[in-house]
Amino acid sequence: MAPRRPLLGDGWPLVGRDAQLRAVVGAAGVVGGVVLSGAAGVGKTRLAREAAQRFAAGGRAVEWVTATRATAVIPFGAVSHLLPDDGVPGGNRVAALRAVARRFTSRADAVVVVDDGHLLDDASAAVVLHLVAHGLAFVVLALRDGEPCPDALTSLWKEGLTERIELPWLSPSAVDELLDRAFDGALDPVSRRRLRRVSAGNPLLLRETLRSGVDSGSLRRRRGVWRWAGVAKPTTRLVEVITDRLRVVDESVREVLEAVACGEPLPLALLENVVSRRSVARAERDGLVVTERAGARLVCRLGHPLYGEVLRRTTSPARIRDIAGGLADAVTRTPMRRRDDALRAGLWYLQAGSPGNPEVMLAAAEQAMDRFDLPTAERLARAAVEHGGWRAEHVLAEVLNHSGRYDESEAAMPVAPEDVSARVRWAVTRADVLFWGEGDAAGAERVLVDAEHCVAEASRSWILLFDARCEEALRVGAAVLRRPDVDPQSTAWAGTAAGAAAGLLGRYDRAGAIHRHALAVAEAHRERFPWGPVQVDFGYCMGLLAGGRVVEVAAIAEDRYAAAVAEEMTTLVGAWAGMRGAAAKARGDVALGAAALRESLVLLAGYDTFRLAAPSLAELAGAHALNGEPRLAARLLDRADRRVTRLFLPWIALDRAWVLAAGGDGRAAAGTAREAARTAADHHLPTMEAMALYDAARLGDAAGVRDRLAALAETMGDGLVHAFASATAGLADDDPEQLDQAGLVFAAHGLTVHAAEAAAVASRLYRSAGLRSRANAVAERTTSTARTPLLDRAVGSTLTRRERDVARLAAEGRSSRWIAEHLALSRRTVDNYLGRAYAKLGVSRRSELAAVLGVRN
Repeated sequence: MAPRRPLLGDGWPLVGRDAQLRAVVGAAGVVGGVVLSGAAGVGKTRLAREAAQRFAAGGRAVEWVTATRATAVIPFGAVSHLLPDDGVPGGNRVAALRAVARRFTSRADAVVVVDDGHLLDDASAAVVLHLVAHGLAFVVLALRDGEPCPDALTSLWKEGLTERIELPWLSPSAVDELLDRAFDGALDPVSRRRLRRVSAGNPLLLRETLRSGVDSGSLRRRRGVWRWAGVAKPTTRLVEVITDRLRVVDESVREVLEAVACGEPLPLALLENVVSRRSVARAERDGLVVTERAGARLVCRLGHPLYGEVLRRTTSPARIRDIAGGLADAVTRTPMRRRDDALRAGLWYLQAGSPGNPEVMLAAAEQAMDRFDLPTAERLARAAVEHGGWRAEHVLAEVLNHSGRYDESEAAMPVAPEDVSARVRWAVTRADVLFWGEGDAAGAERVLVDAEHCVAEASRSWILLFDARCEEALRVGAAVLRRPDVDPQSTAWAGTAAGAAAGLLGRYDRAGAIHRHALAVAEAHRERFPWGPVQVDFGYCMGLLAGGRVVEVAAIAEDRYAAAVAEEMTTLVGAWAGMRGAAAKARGDVALGAAALRESLVLLAGYDTFRLAAPSLAELAGAHALNGEPRLAARLLDRADRRVTRLFLPWIALDRAWVLAAGGDGRAAAGTAREAARTAADHHLPTMEAMALYDAARLGDAAGVRDRLAALAETMGDGLVHAFASATAGLADDDPEQLDQAGLVFAAHGLTVHAAEAAAVASRLYRSAGLRSRANAVAERTTSTARTPLLDRAVGSTLTRRERDVARLAAEGRSSRWIAEHLALSRRTVDNYLGRAYAKLGVSRRSELAAVLGVRN
């Protein structure tokens, strides 16, 4: 479990410095000392401290010298503790050197560590040189790059008396290791990437940034996942480190830094509209700003990402308003051809406290909404509403709708307009509120049908899909795709719904064709509709996942997840984390599945536009059930939102079945799986019906579902469904051959738990039939980390179903009284079942029972 608070104190680990540490320790006895050189915060002191501990552990006496600005003006100020208690008469340098020599001559193998050596006064520096030159001590000297230091110290490496070791910034992998050790790995990937970028390999800045985030509440833990949300107030230490770097900057360069801090990355041409070109050149020469090419233009960034935080904190509000207003006015005087120009101008107007141009503010709100930066979009839309106008009110309603705040969206919605194109857009938002907010599918459809437009029909295909009317969703979506007037957005929406529906209906070839066509169009118009490719891919994966096509889903989800992390689009990462988790759970990687689903729930909190939280919670509950954690699974399932769309009802029911199974109620679990199958059949979802029927067979009711599964296999003509039917017949008839062959099909589809179960039962049946070699061969395919009833039988195959139910509950630590009440049995009967289970498994206590059955107590 992740710590409640990240590790930020004295236990901050040393990482990425193994080579340098070996060099320091190895230099002792070879040269007179080492000079650790690097930028502020790179970890010189931390490395020196670690080396000192190594020397002390080896029996060497270690003295520590710390130089400061205060001691820099006092002769021998930093090394006074190395001199005689009565001091040096008259500050005589020769006498001081002799006193130090006497002290260290009697101390063999002494080590002196000097921190911030560039701040040593000349007299103290002479003492350090004397120690090295006469071999009185091995000196570890830490110096900051770019700072003047006494000549005595410079001579140490120039004359070859010491070895100079340059400390570079930490590599990204080393920063990741620091974060993993600080957070126990429970940090969402977008936050990880941002922290890696902001720290720029500087361990001090990383630690202070984390401390700032925790103290300000910007870094929070939810569902076991740490997430960075909001802006942290820089700590005093952080401000000191950065202001120390900026303290010599003159006023004209400071103006450049303040301007860039208000809008980085800032186009160079725009920057030179508000500050002098000469000042920009000076700032770049000093490494305070960096100019780089972005497409066809040059942009400026600050030399370090954290400079902006400190500059914004130390710049007066009036100055920030003045800069932001100047930047906004400058960009609005240009043709504003680039897509992000309006968003930049709108944000600057907000910073300036200016109402801005209403058209610019609206365009900015729409661009923020396209990026799914809904908090920013809402701020911009509300600013636009102050100017009045139908369009501004509708954009605000759209933003609130996308945020899942349907009641507020309804309240903000303007009356239907007369203009045809505006009316279509209004109809889409109104239908969303009716369906997602109020569950009124019929009302939503009426609004869209009345709009009589391609976009409205594409939106209707979504509602039909999530209302579990897949045949209609496929028909309407396909009709939209065939229309001559279809636009890119309609193609993406209709392709998403039709592709998902075709997959859910088991028509995978058609789903693939729709997906390829819609994705090509969406990719070609990604800049205008950035969410188009995401929607098309996600819909396709939904259809495949419901039918058990786990391998392809996992490949797409992993690829899109990595791309979303690289773009730092939190909502997008959350969506793909959920799909990634569901795919991992389906293929039996329950640890990854649970972690990814938790991450998804955290990242999508507050943005549950399509009510995905309920199925995600249910899937997370199912993952914990498969991991042998029934109590946690039950709690998660209880928290699942009851208000879900009809499409996900069978999905959630199946997870409920596995939670019941993990809790030891096998009979109820099988019944719930059959109920999920009936729900899927009622909604004409054959792939989900087949999956649910086979789950019922896995949970002990193979005989009750075999006929329906066989019929589905015939009508669907799908190889995986045929394998479900074959395995079910094998379970019902104790036929190892059918289970053996079905297991190979399951493995090819990535359903590793299904494959392991089939192999486990087939191996047992082969062994019972005296076919030991075949039993042993099949047994090699039974590896799985999941805990299911069929896999339990691989361990305790002689247990009856009721003995197994009682044994699992006892292994969890339940009392006999509790088990009796839970299973509606007498306590004596429970004890009898438990005694027989002990005898058959060769154990004598509940702790042993837990180990044998793989149950977590």
